Amino acid sequence: MRKTLQKALASLLCLALLLSLAPMALAADTPSAAYRTEQVEENVIVGFQDSGLPLTIDTDYKLALIELQKRFPAQLTILRGGTVSYDREGAVVKVEPAVTESIAVTWKCAEDYDEDLDVFHFVPMLVGPLARGVEAPVITVNVLGELETPPLVMLPEERPLLPPGPSSGQAGGARLPASYNGYEKGVLPPIRNQNPYGTCWVFGTIAAVEADLIHDRKVGTDVDLSELHTIYYTYHDFYDEKGCNAGDNIVLNGAPYLNIGGSPRNAGLTLVNMLGPVNESAVPYEWAATYDPDPADGRTGSYQISNMYCFDLNDRDSVKQAILDHGAVAGSYNSDWAYYSATYNSYFYPNTTGTNHIIALVGWDDNFPKENFRTHTAEGDGAWLVRNSWGTNEYGYGGYFWMSYYDHSMYSTVYGYDVQPRQYSHCYAFDNSPGLYWWRTANNSKVTQRFWVDGGEEIEAVGVFCETGSAKLQFTVKCGTESRTADVVIGTYGYYLVPLSSPLSVIERSEVTVEYDISANMNQVYVNSEGPDAYNGYSGNTGYNVVFNATRGSGMIINGDLKNSDARIKLFTNDAKAPSVPDLVLPDDLVTIGSEAFRGDACRYVKLSDKVTTIGARAFADCPQLAFIHIPASTSKISADAFSGVQGLTILGTAGSYADSYANEHGYAFMPVLEP
Repeated sequence: MRKTLQKALASLLCLALLLSLAPMALAADTPSAAYRTEQVEENVIVGFQDSGLPLTIDTDYKLALIELQKRFPAQLTILRGGTVSYDREGAVVKVEPAVTESIAVTWKCAEDYDEDLDVFHFVPMLVGPLARGVEAPVITVNVLGELETPPLVMLPEERPLLPPGPSSGQAGGARLPASYNGYEKGVLPPIRNQNPYGTCWVFGTIAAVEADLIHDRKVGTDVDLSELHTIYYTYHDFYDEKGCNAGDNIVLNGAPYLNIGGSPRNAGLTLVNMLGPVNESAVPYEWAATYDPDPADGRTGSYQISNMYCFDLNDRDSVKQAILDHGAVAGSYNSDWAYYSATYNSYFYPNTTGTNHIIALVGWDDNFPKENFRTHTAEGDGAWLVRNSWGTNEYGYGGYFWMSYYDHSMYSTVYGYDVQPRQYSHCYAFDNSPGLYWWRTANNSKVTQRFWVDGGEEIEAVGVFCETGSAKLQFTVKCGTESRTADVVIGTYGYYLVPLSSPLSVIERSEVTVEYDISANMNQVYVNSEGPDAYNGYSGNTGYNVVFNATRGSGMIINGDLKNSDARIKLFTNDAKAPSVPDLVLPDDLVTIGSEAFRGDACRYVKLSDKVTTIGARAFADCPQLAFIHIPASTSKISADAFSGVQGLTILGTAGSYADSYANEHGYAFMPVLEP
C-alpha cells in the first residue's frame, strides 16, 4: 500500500512539473476569453525554463545524500515578475514579459532521508515566492534495492596485553591538521568488492598494504593485490622449502574458509611469513569458489611486509600520524545499517559490543558535527574517514563514510604496515600459524631460538613479533664462532624486520642461533610464540571449527628455560654471492695430508674426505684466498702451523670435534655444520 501511494504521489508531482515547465504549449489551445491576467512583483517566480531537468533518478541502493546530490542540477533558470495569465481553474497558461534568470539552487528531501523508504522526493530551496498556480520542480529518486552486504564474521581478536607505547614515526610535537581526506587526495586505489564472502578482514588489511605502497611511491593508484591468496594461505598448509613447518597442519573441520572470518593481525602474521602479497592478476578474487593451488605457490610475490604496527585507537594523534605515514590503517567495528545516516554519510554505534567487520581508516575530520550522527548521542565532534569493501567508489556506506571518534564498537587496536619490494629469497620460521601466544617474563630477559640453515646462503635480517611496547631489542645471530648483531627500539608493539650489521655467510648446512635481549621501562615484559598445541578459530555462532596444530621445532628458550613452543622469530636469507661448492675436494681414500702439500694454493674452499686423520705441518700455509676448510670428525691431529699465513679462515666441522677445539685454541672462526 505504501509503495502504491508513493508512486501515485510521484506521478502527480511529475505531472505538475510537466505542466509548469510548458505554459506556452497550453496557451496555444486556450481561448483568450478564458485568460485572467495579473501583474506580479519583480521578485516573484512565475515559471521555470529547464527542459533538461532530470525528473526521475533510479539507484540500485540508497546513496549517501552528498553523493546523490551530485546528480542534481546546481542551477535552475527561472522567470521572475511580468504578467501572468490563468485559466478558469487557476493554472498558468501564459507569462509575459518576465525576466529570465539563472540561480544557484540546493535541493531538500521531502521525507527523512534516513528512513527506510524506497521513493524519495526532492524540491529546490528557492529564494523568493512562487506565483499562484506555479509548481516547483520535483526530482523523484527510486531506490531499487539495498546494497547487499556479505556475511559479517570475524575471529575474536586477542586483546592487547599492554597499552602500546608511542607510535613509530610520530610527528615529534608537530601540529597535525584538523582534517585529512585520503580519498579526495587521490592517493588510494579503487574500492574493492568482497561480495559474496565474509572476507573483510583481508580486504581491510590489503587496503592498508596498498595504501602504504602508494604513499611510498613504490606503485601508482592502479595497484591491485590479491586478497584471495592471503585468505587461502591463512587457513591452508603451504610448502616450506626449509622444512620449518614440518608437522604443522590446519584442520578446517568442514568450515568454509571463505566465511570463517579473521582479523588484520591474522592476515598480517600470514603476510610476514613471506606468504605474499601477490598481484591480483596472479590470484584473482573471482577464483574464490574453485581456488585449489599447489602448496608451493604460497611463498610467492613481489612484495614483503617489513613491519606491522599495532596502534592504540584511543591515542588519536598516533593514529592520525600513522595514516599520514602509511596512507591507511586497518581497524574493526560492529556494522549495523540501523546506525548509518545516509543524510550525512555517517556512522555511530552507541553500544559496547563485539566487532564484526574490518575496514580501513584513511582520513579524519576533527570538526565533523556530532549532530550529524543518526542517534545524536556521540560524546563530541569528530570522525574518522572509513574505507569499506562493498563495491562502490564514491561516498556511501559501501565506499567511504564517516565514523564517530566516539563509536563504542570500534576495537582499540588498528594496524599499519610497512611494505617493500621483496628483498629476501628465503624465510626460516617455525611460527607458521596465526595463533598468537605470550609468555610473561622478567625485564632484561634473553630469548633464544635455534635454526638449521642451508649452505650457500647469507643471513641478512631477523624478524620478531614483540607484544611489549616502548622496548629495546638487541639481537645476536651466531653460527659457530661467527656472529652478527642488530638492534631496534620500538614504540608501538608489533612485528619488526631488522637487518643485521652485515650478512652472515653459511657455507654448509649449519646450526644458527638467534638470541635477543628485551628490555623496557617495566618490571615484566612479554615474549610471543606460536601456540603450544592447537589454535581455534571462530565462525559466526557455529562454534570452534578451525584448528591450527603447531608442532614444536627447535623450541624457544627464555633465560635458559626451554618452552614447548617456538618464538615468533624469523631468519631471512639470500643465496650467497661467494661460491658454495668446494673448489678443492680431496680423494675419498686420503688419510694423511703431508707437510706443505697445498702450500700457496689458490683454493678458496676446501673439503676433506671423512677418512682424513692427520693434517701435516704447513699443509695449507700461505694460501692467499683460503676462506673455508671443512675438517671431518675423523681428524684427530692438525699441525699448529698447518694454516700459517692464512687470514680470515673459517673452519667447518662437527660441534665438539677436534677441529672445533683446534679452531678455538688457534683463534680461527668455527662453524658447526650438519655432517652427512
